[in-house]
This record gives sequence, structure tokens and C-alpha cells, in this order.
Amino acid sequence: MKKITFFTYKVTSKLPIIKISSFFNIKQDTGWKEYVKIDASEIENILKYNSSEKAVFLYKYGCITFLNFSQNEIYIFLEYLKKLFVELDNKLLSKFNDTHTIYLVSEDKVVLLKDSEEQFPYHNKTNDIVASVLAKSTELYKIETELSDVLDSSCKLISYLNKGYLKANTKKVISIIAKCIRFKYRSIESIRILDKPLEFNRTIEARQTFDVMSEYFELNDRYRVLSDRMNILDSITGEYFSYRSKQAERRLLLFEILLLSIFPLLQIISK
Repeated sequence: MKKITFFTYKVTSKLPIIKISSFFNIKQDTGWKEYVKIDASEIENILKYNSSEKAVFLYKYGCITFLNFSQNEIYIFLEYLKKLFVELDNKLLSKFNDTHTIYLVSEDKVVLLKDSEEQFPYHNKTNDIVASVLAKSTELYKIETELSDVLDSSCKLISYLNKGYLKANTKKVISIIAKCIRFKYRSIESIRILDKPLEFNRTIEARQTFDVMSEYFELNDRYRVLSDRMNILDSITGEYFSYRSKQAERRLLLFEILLLSIFPLLQIISK
């Protein structure tokens, strides 16, 4: 059996795929496009040798999947990308990455999953789908990790609320709230990562491949857990803003009481 290997790296928060498409003269469809694919001929120009079985998939949300690349070839490509217009984040690179291998049994049959003997049709979108699902899983892991960190910080906010320390720890509270809001804002675009691209939904074979790979990486189950945890985050920040709103209402009421108590005194003085 012939191995086809995929390596995915989270390299930055967002990739300028429109600029990348323009540089490599790749035709872009109208509307939201998840990724661009750099084929063998362009890769040969970068690596300077035959690369007929290689491809690179660059995703809008900052992940890159390499098809049949060695680690040295990945390094060369990333260095080339940096010389163009993409600023890479080495911390993301080292922390968020994954790999997957499929096995080509014949020209039209492939084993998609490790330790499985089940064969599926090998079609012109198989590699694209496997690369995409691996990238989605890597991006999802990054969001999961960041959300865990934000929720840990939010627990401190609940502690402050319960102990009445908000006034004494205003800077810390503001920092936590800002962290929560930044996370929610950055996650708005990434929330579409689980969408199935239209081109993966045009044939029964493509839909089957996408569904098998998505189930293997538990994308839907992980997304449900993520949604539940984000709801918890909403409730925590909502409780804080509700608390602040009640504080403002109390201050306004005290101010009104003060004015009402001063008004008769002013009348007496004016006489």
C-alpha cells in the first residue's frame, strides 16, 4: 500500500488567502472561500526539484496542511512564505499541529483510518477533504485550549463576585473581562470552521469521505462541548455585567435619595 501523509500546522491567527491566490495566480471563487491549494508545479518552483505528489493547502483561519512533505521541505516552504507577506507565529507552530496518514490500496480505493481495513473510493477530492478535516481539528484544538484558559480566568471573576472584591480588584476584573470579550470576538470567524465546503458536498463519495473523517476526529462532538462551554462563559460575563448594572442602579437610587433629603433643607435656607 502507498502512504499519503498529511501534516497540519497552525501558523498564524489568519492567512491572507486572497493575496496568496493572487501571488500564485490561483482562481478564487466568489464568496467565502475556506482555503487555497498550491499544486505540484508551484511547489517545484519553491523546492527546485520534482514534486509531482505534493500539495499545500492554506486555510483562511491560519492553518496549513502539507501533503507528502518532509520536515525539511515544510521548513523551506514556510521560509518562502515568510519572504512574501505572511508573518508566522512560532509559538502556534510548535503547539498546535497534527498529522494523519491514509493508504492507497489501488488507483480507486483508499484506507482512510489507521488500524482499519475498510476501503473507500479514492476520488479527486479525497486529499483535499482529509487535509481540510485535519486543519479543522487543529484549529478546533487551538480554540478549545484558549477557551479553557479563559474559563480558568473567569472562575476568578466568580470568586471576586462572591467575596465582594470587585472594587478592590478593579484592574484584575477589567483584565479578565477584556480577555473574555477578546476570545469571543476572535472566535466569531472561526466558528465557521466546521462548515462543509460546497465542493465537498457535490458527490456521494465526497460527502462520505468528509463524514468519515469528521467522525474520526470527533469534530461535531467537540463542537457541541465547545458550544456548551462558551455558553458557560456567556453566563459568567453576563453575571458580572448584571452585577455592575445593579451597582449603578443602587448608586442612582442613593443619589436620588440624597437629592430628596437636601431639597427641604434648601427650601428652609432660602427662607
